[in-house]
Amino acid sequence: MLEGLDRGEYLGRSAELYRLLLDHVRNAVIATDLEGKIVYWNKHAQELYQWTAEEVLGQSIFQITVPASSDSLAREIMESIASTGYWEGEFVVRRKDGSTFCAHVRDAVIADTEGRIRGYVGVSTDVTERKNMEAKLREQTGVLEAANRVGRAAEHRSAFLAQASAILASSLDYETTLTSVSRLVVPEVADWCAVHVMEKDGTVHPLAVAHVDPSKVEMARELQRRYPLDPTEERGATKVIRTGQSELFSDISDELLVEAARDDEQLQLLRGLGMKSAMVVPMVVQGRTLGAISFISAESGRRYGAEDLALAEDLAHRAALAVDNARLYQDAQEANRVKDEFLATLSHELRTPLTAVIGWTQLLTTGQLDEEATARALQTIQRNARAQSQIIEDILDVSRIISGKLRIEPRPVELVPVIEAATDAVRPAAAAKAIQLQSAFESDVNLVPCDPHRMQQVVWNLLSNAVKFTPPGGRVSIQLGRSGADAQIRVSDTGPGIAPEFLPYVFDRFRQADGSTTRLHGGLGLGLAIVRHLVELHGGTVRAESAGAGHGATFMVNLPLLPKAQAPTVEEAAAPAQPGAGKPEDDGTPSLQGLRVLVVDDETDTLDYVAATLRERGAEVTAASSVAEAMTALERLRPDVLVADIAMPGEDGYSLIKRVRALDPSRGGNTPAAALTAYASSEDRRRVLLSGFQIHLPKPVEPAELAAVVASLAGRTVKGI
Repeated sequence: MLEGLDRGEYLGRSAELYRLLLDHVRNAVIATDLEGKIVYWNKHAQELYQWTAEEVLGQSIFQITVPASSDSLAREIMESIASTGYWEGEFVVRRKDGSTFCAHVRDAVIADTEGRIRGYVGVSTDVTERKNMEAKLREQTGVLEAANRVGRAAEHRSAFLAQASAILASSLDYETTLTSVSRLVVPEVADWCAVHVMEKDGTVHPLAVAHVDPSKVEMARELQRRYPLDPTEERGATKVIRTGQSELFSDISDELLVEAARDDEQLQLLRGLGMKSAMVVPMVVQGRTLGAISFISAESGRRYGAEDLALAEDLAHRAALAVDNARLYQDAQEANRVKDEFLATLSHELRTPLTAVIGWTQLLTTGQLDEEATARALQTIQRNARAQSQIIEDILDVSRIISGKLRIEPRPVELVPVIEAATDAVRPAAAAKAIQLQSAFESDVNLVPCDPHRMQQVVWNLLSNAVKFTPPGGRVSIQLGRSGADAQIRVSDTGPGIAPEFLPYVFDRFRQADGSTTRLHGGLGLGLAIVRHLVELHGGTVRAESAGAGHGATFMVNLPLLPKAQAPTVEEAAAPAQPGAGKPEDDGTPSLQGLRVLVVDDETDTLDYVAATLRERGAEVTAASSVAEAMTALERLRPDVLVADIAMPGEDGYSLIKRVRALDPSRGGNTPAAALTAYASSEDRRRVLLSGFQIHLPKPVEPAELAAVVASLAGRTVKGI
């Protein structure tokens, strides 16, 4: 196509072909002279930059294709081309309309055949889409990497918590397991770890401290010894345990240490630990705070955040569960030990008097005892039977306490007669040991709203306890006085005293300072527990004091006084206290002369005893051992009073009273009836009264009480009538 052309025409035609070729290249091709002025601008450059060739020819390339703010980039391009003849890179270019794109540029020199540089050429490509795709890919890759990091962190956290849980579950000795957990925390989560535990009495003590350097552990322990926890502190373990809320110290400044230190010496010790960041989290289970775990960063320089705090709280919760389970197990073990000890003691306390009763009874049946020995035998049998009766009463009272069925009937009462009655009851036991009983009563003590029978039981239990533990020739004193707005009863003895470690448990059920077979004193360990409950039912308090072994003990009962404005008349308050189990009897029992009494019981011994007791007081007694016999006798004899057992084979006492009440009054349907039964709970009493009996009489029963009940049912209330 170029044949036949002269050189000038040839060159012109060649240049035209090159321009056509470059216009079809899908890249911007730009040429400049040595001064950087544009001498060529292809069609695609016009499309890419939006400048026409006419607008840019003769203009500086750096004014058109390189942002004005990038003078340093222009120098970099020129220096690279000057030294190497080549430059390649990417930068953002602004178009004529102000929009931008990312250009990939390759610049090179244009030299003639003799090697002389005549100008420069650059090829630009729009790589905006590629750059956007790369950015999106980097973003996606970053998200994926972040997710991987989170996943790895979650896996690491799960593995750490699983290992901690395994340690916590490895033993029911929570002190050992918490110490092991503190060592696991270091250096996995913290450079320091400290565990504080709150005991059942509310005191807090350091349980464990861990650091990779044993010498620093000793430094921390020295700090704990010299500066024990202050319950009122406004930061740290004390506050966390008090509030149940975690504390996060992302950065521990020296100002914070200065504020926390109690003195310069403690400040130096705190600085020596090198603390940088800290978390203190509570060990909480079911709303109860059992302690706190402290995580402290030092040498590692790590700074704790929300994720770290969540991990620490999770670990602390698992630790709290372990502590709670361990304590529940220990409590169960202790309860089993106390139960076994109590049952052994109960067996001993019941068998001991029973041995005397059975032994003397057998001797009496031989008929070989003289009058003096017979009298001693009867006294022994009576004394031991009363002891067994008292044990049963105490057990029943404790049962009522546990079930919440123990009730009191308070009224305004003068305490002096109550105390004197209880003192008279223990006087024989005190005289037998040559123990001196002393009493002192202040005259200005107002009336107290209380149940006189139950309050006499309180005083009697305290005095009996004092007499039991006081050695022969000792002294027991009882005082009544005022203590602020309360009446105070003080019972003191010169006995062996109470050891400090047992003093907090002296009012617990079934607890005794000495439960061994070599103990010096008997009893079930119920009396003082009953005292505490009865006093608290009256709105009062009871406490014990002792200077220790060999220094005696003092028990103080505080009861709220009745305001003078509410005090009743002397006559209203003059009702005497009722005697309790084991108390002296009232000799003025009513006569039963001429009364017809029907007694029903399937136990022959009990039947004979009740019949003999009533006959001794003049009653005409008919005995029946079954409901069928009783119904026959009832219609035949028309008794004045019916006394029946409840638990009987075939038909019981409830069936009997139902059949009696179904009779016409003319046939004995209205016969007054008392239930004499070994079922002595408040629920049993309620059922007995609802079934048709007028009186519920628990076994065992004193002869005088039985006679009084029968007389009352028959309408006789005064002796001899």
